[in-house]
Amino acid sequence: MNKLSRIIVFTIVIMLPAFHYIHADQVKPISDMINPYSFQQLNQSAESIEDDMRSCESDNIAIVTIFSTTGEAQVGIDVKLDGAPVGSLLTHFPESGPECRTPSSDGVITIVIPAGEHTLEAESVNLVWPTHSFSIRKCECLELPLS
Repeated sequence: MNKLSRIIVFTIVIMLPAFHYIHADQVKPISDMINPYSFQQLNQSAESIEDDMRSCESDNIAIVTIFSTTGEAQVGIDVKLDGAPVGSLLTHFPESGPECRTPSSDGVITIVIPAGEHTLEAESVNLVWPTHSFSIRKCECLELPLS
């Protein structure tokens, strides 16, 4: 075996197994990657929304109702608030949207959020909406249609 062959064999035997470990990421706990509001916000009934809003002044919270007005989205629209998934919209409202505080369903996402500045992102298989930044005051209810 010549010198070049030995170098190649050495490289394959020694370096290849080490290469695999260089790019491996450490597993992070799921709790580090989830927005703590995500589970609190989803699937709230009208009664729980009203209960939350009774303390909106002291808790500095508000409500957002998100819905779609377009039927062009395929499969569904995945919605994120401040980078965290908050749900998917599976139907749309072509004529007029739901009222603010409408409980979450296939076509509506209603969530209680902290008052302040937020960003909304939405995309489906075939459509992507521009990121939308908005400000909401405590005790306010805001409708955010995706059109």
